[in-house]
Amino acid sequence: MKRLSSLPSSLVLVLVALLGVGCATTPAAAPYVPVDTGNAFLWEVKGADGGGTAYLVGSIHMGKAGALALPPSMEAAFARADVLAVEVDTTRTDAEAMQKLVRELGMFPEGQGLSKRLDSATLALLGRMTMRLGVQQASIERLKPWLAGMVLTNLEFQKAGYEQGNGVDRAFLDRAHANHKQVVELESADSQLRMLAGTPDALQNLMLRDQLRREKSPAEILETLTAAWKAGDAAGMTGLLLDGANDPTYRPVYERIFFERNVQMAAKLEGMLSQPGTHLMVVGAGHVVGPEGIVALLQKKGHVVRQLPRDAAVE
Repeated sequence: MKRLSSLPSSLVLVLVALLGVGCATTPAAAPYVPVDTGNAFLWEVKGADGGGTAYLVGSIHMGKAGALALPPSMEAAFARADVLAVEVDTTRTDAEAMQKLVRELGMFPEGQGLSKRLDSATLALLGRMTMRLGVQQASIERLKPWLAGMVLTNLEFQKAGYEQGNGVDRAFLDRAHANHKQVVELESADSQLRMLAGTPDALQNLMLRDQLRREKSPAEILETLTAAWKAGDAAGMTGLLLDGANDPTYRPVYERIFFERNVQMAAKLEGMLSQPGTHLMVVGAGHVVGPEGIVALLQKKGHVVRQLPRDAAVE
């Protein structure tokens, strides 16, 4: 049985990558079967007033080596773009500073801990999970529920061979830096951590309990999301990631993690349409799809948005 003597330095770079998986825990009514649309998870956006053109990619933040190869139309969109916009440039994040912030925001003070915060049923589920992962429960005792859930999920991903460095946005970031393209951040690692830490206590407890009760492992969920991404199945991705928003109990989670941020991201992409050059925005797939996603928000503003085929030439 191993003890987590310290928070892994890589954790601060993958916390937000785990958010979508954390929200895809509600069992679907039926097993998901990908619908191959022939499209990439890529949209072309043309300004309503005849302004500029931008491209929008829905990303899977973590993957196995080689599992998330970029289709030709994404490669072409990147080649045409002058600027890459991402949620956070994880290649430039100060891991030491972020780890310090994670400790500040994600740990209980001395004398407090999960055993005093969680109900007996959730504590039993937590004990079962840590036993399965070979981790001493005492080693996560002082982690607040949001961080405890992320640490356990990260351990499960590592065991299954998933890494943040194999995600879609990381592929674009590596290409952008290698080609000296301008990279802009839509958010910051600091703001994303504070968003997580600001989740109300009762909701944190509920999210952790739901995570511990789920039937599918995070790796199984991510495998399903990857299948939807490869198929360009926006409707399927919506169901997998966002169906839980229909439950009033969990609606605040989706508001905080997705919908409030979608409005801000859509506004930033809209602003890019009037700027010089061509922008390529890469954000988590859950931000792009659904009636409250970036695509729908831009269409409501009158912009022309269309999903592009995997093998399409980019104009």
